[in-house]
Amino acid sequence: DTVFQWRRKYVRENKSNVCPTLTANMGAGGHNVPLIRDAFGIRKLTPKECFAFQGYPVNVLKMPEIADSHLYMQAGNSVTMPLIQRIGEQILEVLIKNLK
Repeated sequence: DTVFQWRRKYVRENKSNVCPTLTANMGAGGHNVPLIRDAFGIRKLTPKECFAFQGYPVNVLKMPEIADSHLYMQAGNSVTMPLIQRIGEQILEVLIKNLK
């Protein structure tokens, strides 16, 4: 699968094999929404997929019955320990690499 980032005036393929930043406004106005290309075509990430990218365990995640725009906002506002740990590990890896 390939993740794309949809901005107001262009679509950019994310070649780093990571999901672009999920922001609180990604469900409002239709811009800044991560897109994915899978076997069925190009589509927006679902709210559940956004929460999974943030580090929430998908197998126990029960989505409340509220508008997707609000779920995208909540996912964009989230900060979870698995996500912070992964970011920290990537930063440490770059720092160690640059010290050599």
